[in-house]
Amino acid sequence: MALAACGSATEKPGIIGGGSGAGNTPGANAGAGNTPGVVPGSAGTGPVMGASGAGDGPVLPPATTCVPGIPETTQIPLMLSRQYANVVKDLLGVTAVDNTPVGDLLIGDFVGAMTDPAWKVYQDVGAKIAAQVMAGPNKSKFISCMPAATDCLKNTVTAFGRKAFRRALTADEVTSFMGLNSVTPAGTPDQVAEAILNAFLVSPSFLLIPELATDVDATYTATPGAIKLSQQEIATRLSFLLWGSVPDDMLNAAVDANQLGTSAQVLAQANRMIQVREKTGGFISAFHDEWVQMNNSSAHWFKGKHDTAVYPSYTDASRVANKAELDAFFEEVAYSGGSFKDLLLSDVAFVNKDNAAAYGLDPAAYTDVLTKVKLDPAVSHERPGFLTRAGFLSSYANFSSTSPILRGSYLAINMLSIPVGAPDPAFAMMTPPADVTYKTQRAYVEALTMTNQPCKGCHDGFNPLGFVMENYDGIGKWQTTDPKGGPIDASVTTATINFASGGAKQITSPAQLMQAIAAEPAAKSLYAQAWVAFATGRRANGYDRCVVDKLATNLAADSYSILTLLGDLTQADSFRLRVRGAL
Repeated sequence: MALAACGSATEKPGIIGGGSGAGNTPGANAGAGNTPGVVPGSAGTGPVMGASGAGDGPVLPPATTCVPGIPETTQIPLMLSRQYANVVKDLLGVTAVDNTPVGDLLIGDFVGAMTDPAWKVYQDVGAKIAAQVMAGPNKSKFISCMPAATDCLKNTVTAFGRKAFRRALTADEVTSFMGLNSVTPAGTPDQVAEAILNAFLVSPSFLLIPELATDVDATYTATPGAIKLSQQEIATRLSFLLWGSVPDDMLNAAVDANQLGTSAQVLAQANRMIQVREKTGGFISAFHDEWVQMNNSSAHWFKGKHDTAVYPSYTDASRVANKAELDAFFEEVAYSGGSFKDLLLSDVAFVNKDNAAAYGLDPAAYTDVLTKVKLDPAVSHERPGFLTRAGFLSSYANFSSTSPILRGSYLAINMLSIPVGAPDPAFAMMTPPADVTYKTQRAYVEALTMTNQPCKGCHDGFNPLGFVMENYDGIGKWQTTDPKGGPIDASVTTATINFASGGAKQITSPAQLMQAIAAEPAAKSLYAQAWVAFATGRRANGYDRCVVDKLATNLAADSYSILTLLGDLTQADSFRLRVRGAL
């Protein structure tokens, strides 16, 4: 028998990401700040949740200059699909329904009012999860007593609600949920318990991440009227930032003991949570995927395939392994105490039978499982950092050759913040002189782009970076002889590339180039900006620029670790304060 969901606990959420009308559930229609980690798209591209200045909202100060204060934040954000999946896993042990990962069942991340199709999906998924939990081995994660026993359901509502809503339920909310025990026709105790769980999973207070505190911090003068988050709201920000999920028992206990009221207390909890690698590690990988633009639909990451006649060791499985390797690499660098420079210089790799050949290793020595290795220069040659891993090198290459243009422009734009204009369509079909035999890909590209105007003006600024990477073939294997027959020449003079040291640089190897990028202040500033945008879900703005500048200053020290940076994100004034944005 199906039981109808109870009124206020299951009304359709209204305005998501800004405004009121989120139903009658207490706390569902008050103004709220944005939650860290909510980034529907690449930082700085497209609508980003919490991005004041997008649409009709007020425009924030320029992002190039620090403006002391707190940025306005979008109200009552909706959990992202990945966060929803993490939450139901942590609360109920559910990772898939009908063999489909929970996150894949949802309609996808969006900003704005809850749509009817999305609401229908949330209802369907909630009902399926509730039924699966009550009929399976994870039942005790929701209810640990016999549903027919006195006060069992009430105690379950109170205990589970504290975790699911990230706060204690009000008496009215408990009464509302318990109303499912007195509907007509009556259900069995187990059916009532299932209906209660279903009601939780479609409640606005579960699906949204509201911040309801209204007390103004009178001591904060940079932004008069800035509102202090409650300790429970800070705990929720922490958990959704670092774990993409609800607070654990230790974090809730700290709130209940009034031990999350100072920056030092927040940092202590953040550092504890960061060390839970199985929960924070995925977040770190997800950030770095965003930083390197893997999630940018316009980027080349893992889009193309390669000619197996030219690269016989390349397979579709290689592409899968290359992506998994980079995620493992980013996490490992962070958890081995690595800093920004180690992302560009580490010799750690993760190898299986599908990507081993790209590193000169024997595929027969590996299985399907990625194995951590240190790449031996005698076998794999120079392999400093993620930009010399097969994932990047094979993504930024042509079908049957390398592409100094793709590699060089990527390094210029994403690592050094060098502006690269879009190619002029009028010159898209240009070819180099046909009466010349080109012995290397570099010679071909130089003839194509470096001897003609207007191409030369732009390509001077990034082709040299790509030429340095020519020792890696189209799938990332080391080569000393070009397939066209000539010797590889990776030496360049970066006369038009503005490194901080000034003037032209003589670079003769990928290792030299990675060391130069690792020392570049612009590269570190871009990295800091990416972290702040990802953590806050906001586009670049003057207020957050103050945090970016501080982190960039810290990154100047090679000993400043990624995990330390992650903890420092929780120390910004904007982490404990909010300014209500426009509805």
